[in-house]
Amino acid sequence: MIDARASKIEDPVAKLRFLKNTEKRVGQVETVLGRPQYWWLRNKKFWLALGCLLMIPTLSLFRSSAPPIPVSEMAMSLSAGRGVKPFREGPLEKVWLIDSKNGVETWSSGLHIETRFSTTNRPREYYAWNRNQPTSSLVQLADKQAAGIVFHTTESTLEELEEQKMRRLKLLGESLLQYVSKEKAYHYVIDRFGRVFRIVKETDAANHAGKSTWADDKWAYIGLNDSFLAVSFETQTRPGDEAPIISQAQIDSGKTLTRMLRSRYNIPAANCVTHAQVSINPSNFQIGYHTDWAGNFPFEAMGLPDNYSQPLASLNLFGFNYDGTFFAATGARMWKGVVSSEDLLREQARESSISVAQLRTQLRNHYRRLSALLPENNKAGGGNPNSNSSKAQEVNP
Repeated sequence: MIDARASKIEDPVAKLRFLKNTEKRVGQVETVLGRPQYWWLRNKKFWLALGCLLMIPTLSLFRSSAPPIPVSEMAMSLSAGRGVKPFREGPLEKVWLIDSKNGVETWSSGLHIETRFSTTNRPREYYAWNRNQPTSSLVQLADKQAAGIVFHTTESTLEELEEQKMRRLKLLGESLLQYVSKEKAYHYVIDRFGRVFRIVKETDAANHAGKSTWADDKWAYIGLNDSFLAVSFETQTRPGDEAPIISQAQIDSGKTLTRMLRSRYNIPAANCVTHAQVSINPSNFQIGYHTDWAGNFPFEAMGLPDNYSQPLASLNLFGFNYDGTFFAATGARMWKGVVSSEDLLREQARESSISVAQLRTQLRNHYRRLSALLPENNKAGGGNPNSNSSKAQEVNP
């Protein structure tokens, strides 16, 4: 009966929502009557395959054919402050530097940071849109303090983590660190042994996020090279819900490093996200241009909530879209954020008495206007935020 009802739902997101709600209800019944023999309700690979099958044939439902229309203040105000559910978190642990000598920093939390590959880049300078003032423009934030953390994978060559392969492991790690230091690619790299290396100074921008966007309960950030810190793990991307290639030492160090950075810069947990969640392609308004940590980042092990459930600012604030390739690369955990973003879009469209396609067009026009004000995108120069600056590089993925 569930399959029959699902087959009558044309909208793929609505169908996915129905199936997930059905799974939840069945789970509640199991606690009383015992588990039925519907193994597929809890099989992650099944849900991944189902999501791809549901999304690919009906992608046209999400593509806007409406002509460009002016940005509506009503539509902008509907998106203001919505979709961000603040996490209940206690006060951050105070962390401070104990000692720095022989190229190693020691912190009060037990964190050790090696600095021999440390380099500088252009000073941090970033702009954001106050989503609580929908008709406002970009604002240059005066304190230039990091607003969040983006987690990456290095996508470098890996070797089995075995003692007899130590020489090869060290060689690969050293080559990687030399490369990312030259490219000014991240602020930190955590190698296979869990050692933490500072690459770009925290006060400077790093070339890590490329075209990207994220939002918290007040600010929407466009281009996260300057606004967010980059922490990259020496590993490779694996699709969907496959377990990542990451050592326990890397997890332990990642958790300690995240605690230190959040303490120093008062970074909210909701702004600790993965590259796949923030990466976009403005040329075709698709999300997930880069897909590292698309569905299997160990948020909980890092002492963070599961941020895959957070709405994606690219979808519900700026009208971006997604395709079957994106769903094939992500895991079921990230679908929750997509579904919640779609819910917000539909609610906004309904309250504005316009179609979702028209709303997407409005939001895209808004993104274009804000993006054009960024220094690297503004060719005219002259005055903030319209002065020229070098365009940031992107590091694959």
